[in-house]
Amino acid sequence: MSSGSTSHGHHLHAQQEDPTQTKTIRQTYAQRLRGAFGRINSTILERVIKDDILGLRDSDVSEDQAQQLVETFAGVAPRHELQAVDEPPDLSTVDTDERIERFREWLETAMESEVLEVIDRDENVWVRRAYERGLEDADTNLRQAGLDIESTDAEAARQLVQMPVHERKLQVLFSRNYAELDGITNAVAQQITRELADGVAAGENPTEMARRISDRIDKIGKTRSTVLARTETINAHTQATIERYRQQGVDSVGLEPEVQVQTAGDQRVCSQCASVAQGGPWTLDEFEGSENQPPIHPQCRCTVIPIVNEAAAAAITEHPHEFVAMYRTGAFVDEARERYETLATTDAAGAQELVAHFSPTQAAA
Repeated sequence: MSSGSTSHGHHLHAQQEDPTQTKTIRQTYAQRLRGAFGRINSTILERVIKDDILGLRDSDVSEDQAQQLVETFAGVAPRHELQAVDEPPDLSTVDTDERIERFREWLETAMESEVLEVIDRDENVWVRRAYERGLEDADTNLRQAGLDIESTDAEAARQLVQMPVHERKLQVLFSRNYAELDGITNAVAQQITRELADGVAAGENPTEMARRISDRIDKIGKTRSTVLARTETINAHTQATIERYRQQGVDSVGLEPEVQVQTAGDQRVCSQCASVAQGGPWTLDEFEGSENQPPIHPQCRCTVIPIVNEAAAAAITEHPHEFVAMYRTGAFVDEARERYETLATTDAAGAQELVAHFSPTQAAA
């Protein structure tokens, strides 16, 4: 890698709230998921309180009073119509056990139709776009770090993701997101079923029952799906960035770049991310899959930047042919920095001796 830029790469995206430039992707992904849970919540509120489908209301409560309860409880929020599933059936006349079971069945269907339909096992537009953005940013960062490569725009990134290595990574990310979201919907359904059973047993009124259900949807469904969207967007960006660094570095100079973590650089940066950003640089093999790889924690905003390996750049500049010969024999796997420095500071005869030491066959040729 060229040493044309030394410290500049250390400060890419500095003092930016959104170093990965994925804020809009994260927000829209989270909004779609929250909206799906919101539609289910809105329907339950109206059906449980106003229509009393669980048969919990005192008979002397009028329809007008029930409507007032709905509006008060929901904060006079607009009614959100379900998009892909029927409203829950009237269960007020069935036995308690059947009432709970049939409501649970409806809720699971609603979760699958409304929430899981936001994404798919085999495709996720937000994850794909975050991955493409990671490819774009990786090439920009490598150029700023001194590597002589062409820039990658959005259209080029869309072409790059069709490469098998990227498609494989994307399929893993898609499946991971779907499994995580499926886990969230299951947790919501289980918690609501439990609240329903407890509430019916205690003889609670519809308003209290709706409060219990709404609380579970908000605190489990909406909250956890928002964390999922934010965290997995960063994960997709990071996965793409690392893979692109690996491709571009080896393709261009036969050397994988070292990397470091860059925070958002604002007052919201946590001590954990700040500490990781002070560490490194790491080789890609050291970094990938480690605890230092963003997302470092849920809702992490950090990105990964390439760092110019000054010792390697100097060795390439002084003895390019000998460097390639040594690299191909694995000479830089151990004690890499020391060997870079040795090659960079020796003369032509010394460089040949180093090649002969690690690969007598190549030296003779």
